[in-house]
Amino acid sequence: MALVEVIETLMRFLTRQHWFKILFAVSVLLAYFGWDAPQGRMPLDYHAMLWRSIPLACIWGLTLAFSVGWFGRKALWMLVGAPLALYWPVWLALNGIPPCYWLGNCE
Repeated sequence: MALVEVIETLMRFLTRQHWFKILFAVSVLLAYFGWDAPQGRMPLDYHAMLWRSIPLACIWGLTLAFSVGWFGRKALWMLVGAPLALYWPVWLALNGIPPCYWLGNCE
């Protein structure tokens, strides 16, 4: 019961502007972590690209879609994170997964 009361109190005090700022920050953080994941080691970490970067890009896209529905044109600011969020999924679509990933010897 206490958690529900806390959430109700938050909803009363946070305006639409506050929610926009929170979602914008979450969007940029998701985009950054999705971009940064495969770069932890060289050569590129294809496992991190497939299992972290792409799912984070999908979550970023859902955040964008939700924001467009809720905030309208103001949600275009969420596209600031698009280059970071979509970098590795687009790179993977253009370059493909190398055979060394499937053989497990990309190192």
